[in-house]
Amino acid sequence: MSTLILFTLVALACSMNSLADQSRSYPFSIESEKQGDDGHRIVARNNGPAPISVMVSLAESRNIKADRPFPVFAVVPPRGGILHLAHLRPAMTGTGYSFGTRSSWMLGDFNARQSSDAMYRLPYRDGMAFRIGQAPGGPVSTHITPESEHAVDITMPEGTPVLAARGGLVIDTEASQVHVAQTPDMMAKANMVRIQHVDGTIAVYAHLAPGGVQVYPGQRVATGTQIGLAGSTGYSSGPHLHFAVQTVVRTGDGLTMVSLPFVFYVGDPPKVFAPRSGMLASA
Repeated sequence: MSTLILFTLVALACSMNSLADQSRSYPFSIESEKQGDDGHRIVARNNGPAPISVMVSLAESRNIKADRPFPVFAVVPPRGGILHLAHLRPAMTGTGYSFGTRSSWMLGDFNARQSSDAMYRLPYRDGMAFRIGQAPGGPVSTHITPESEHAVDITMPEGTPVLAARGGLVIDTEASQVHVAQTPDMMAKANMVRIQHVDGTIAVYAHLAPGGVQVYPGQRVATGTQIGLAGSTGYSSGPHLHFAVQTVVRTGDGLTMVSLPFVFYVGDPPKVFAPRSGMLASA
């Protein structure tokens, strides 16, 4: 999520402007707060269940000095977290000043690293077996971006119970989608659940059925908990589960979401294996 806001102010003006994209329903904002004659503070507020990675840069400035170098990168803690990102003051008092900021933010912590012993159960009930379609190292048609290059697609009938492959905190859901089409406008219109693990990584379960999201943001789930029903919402050629493990990373002067390699396991003691295209995976 990114935003560009421009400010033109005189030293004694009073102003408060939101820098966050108000079309996003997630309870997060970045605001510029007037500090009397002492310029503006840029403050982030996060009332959601997930930490938020944020970047703020100066797009332009006139007669401005800042209390820290730009761009500013930070992680805003969840559930009422408030973070002072920067303080901008007039370089010469008594004269006008202006500045423009550009901000972007993503759910997750850019400091997160997947645990070396992390593994994921197959996200469906024991005794079931489904074939893996797209997977790393095999033929791909849509997994061509950093956020999906390590994802897998598991073909399964509509309505198949989907289980949490690893326990954690539900941080985001989308449950309003009912349509399916292989057109560009459907790429971001799949029903899905995102679960953050103890190491900060995030699992994504996508293309769930209409009415098939069975958890809510802020809910804690254990490994094997039923979280939804498989479907084919969004950009899809048929019923399947899109599963990926992701994290936020800093890239130069911005943020991006990337997918991570992972392994599945079955049984107790666990038998670990890497998913492969064409594999029949039996839970």
